[in-house]
Amino acid sequence: MKPLRPNQDNTEAMGYVKSLRDPVKRKYAADYLKWIRAGRVAAAPSRGSLSPTLWKAVCSNLDGLA
Repeated sequence: MKPLRPNQDNTEAMGYVKSLRDPVKRKYAADYLKWIRAGRVAAAPSRGSLSPTLWKAVCSNLDGLA
């Protein structure tokens, strides 16, 4: 088993974020994942220019993985 680097995130959720090719979706997914990990205490990140369909897909996928 390889030792993990402390600053390397190998979770399934981060793998999903890294797999996104669209930079807008990837940025939103990274922000949304940070928000989930922070305990969902503040307002959710703005979806910016993502369409409602893409926004919902990213949220649903990360909610299932995180």
